[in-house]
Amino acid sequence: MFTTRRGLLVGAAVLAAAGCTETPAKIIDSDDDLTAALRQARSLSRAADSLGYADIAGDHLAHVATLERLLLPDAVEAEEAAGAIADAAALAEAEAAASDEARESCLTTTSDFAVLFGEIAASRAAHAAVIA
Repeated sequence: MFTTRRGLLVGAAVLAAAGCTETPAKIIDSDDDLTAALRQARSLSRAADSLGYADIAGDHLAHVATLERLLLPDAVEAEEAAGAIADAAALAEAEAAASDEARESCLTTTSDFAVLFGEIAASRAAHAAVIA
């Protein structure tokens, strides 16, 4: 059986798309900024849910899912709630502080996740503005 040039190129493209290349898969090392963002997202989600802000809690849960997926295979244990957020003003303040931390991570990270930190910072800033 003769192989045509087109057949060879298609086969090479299929192998490359299937991941059969010599480039090894990169496993993400545990990242302190990602871990901190995950813990804050969990905390803010619980606080927003307890105060009746289901949409905001849902946004934080989406961040939790993304951050957990990025941190695999490292598991980040859930922390005990340090201090309960009792009202909307405290939640807005916590959102603003968490936004500032995510913004700082965006600007100082040495990883490839600057865009993710920027999106998280923007989301938290919007939450603070909506709650306030």
